[in-house]
Amino acid sequence: MIRRTALLSALTLSLLLSACSKNKDDDAAGDDAQAQAASEVRDESAPADEAPPPPPPKMDYWSVVGPLVAGNYGGTCVRMPDGHKMDATVALGANGKVAAGGLDIDFREARKTTLMRVANDKGEYATTAIFAMEPEKAGLLSMHSGEGGKGGVTLSRDDVSLMCSDVAGVDKINAQPLHQSMAKFFNGKKQTVSCLDSKNLLVRRDLDVEIDDTVIKIGSDTFDMKSAAFESIAFDDNGSSMALGVGTPDKRTITLMYDGAGTLTGLMAMNAEGSTHSCNKKE
Repeated sequence: MIRRTALLSALTLSLLLSACSKNKDDDAAGDDAQAQAASEVRDESAPADEAPPPPPPKMDYWSVVGPLVAGNYGGTCVRMPDGHKMDATVALGANGKVAAGGLDIDFREARKTTLMRVANDKGEYATTAIFAMEPEKAGLLSMHSGEGGKGGVTLSRDDVSLMCSDVAGVDKINAQPLHQSMAKFFNGKKQTVSCLDSKNLLVRRDLDVEIDDTVIKIGSDTFDMKSAAFESIAFDDNGSSMALGVGTPDKRTITLMYDGAGTLTGLMAMNAEGSTHSCNKKE
């Protein structure tokens, strides 16, 4: 009887220990599962290494500006700072590379490129083109058309410059209005912008903007560039942005700003009485 009781007690103890062991194993397994789940949650919530955003687009303006300004421009030159007079030729390639008097500069990397066309009191136009590196002492090229088919060219880097006058061939940059020679960048592209109401600055309205040949259309208003007293086109940050500015003899002015993708980002227009349009990119 005692032996049977002991056997039953041993069996009962064995079952209890087995149950406890199973519970511990189950608890351990549960703890492991919870830990793994928590780890997965942390992994999912942790910020992933984001790839850097692609660089903003840039206009390939040299494909248009290059052929416009390219040429071999020879004339009477003065080299500074020594004041030495000499006959020299400034060779400017359509690829933006310039060579003259020991100065070799690649202006495709110019930080700012500006072209301006201005009429005098007689209605005669002259055009200037300026290419500036960053910093400016790293390279500066300016060329301007003049009377009689001759103009001037100046090339400089650091403290050395070459200033040439009576240069033949520069008048090619003055052959046609800038809005025609640069039409590729904005002609025929209708875009919508958000504009302040000139009579109520608390009100904004959407207007379509389009350049059709010589006419800038802003909603129902038009601005004809054929009668422009001045034009300017500037490319900043190596083509990351562009601005077109036009003014007429009746004191109307307009400026259109674009990003490197050709999207219209801003517009300002004025007349003799004040602002007529102030617009931004529609978000």
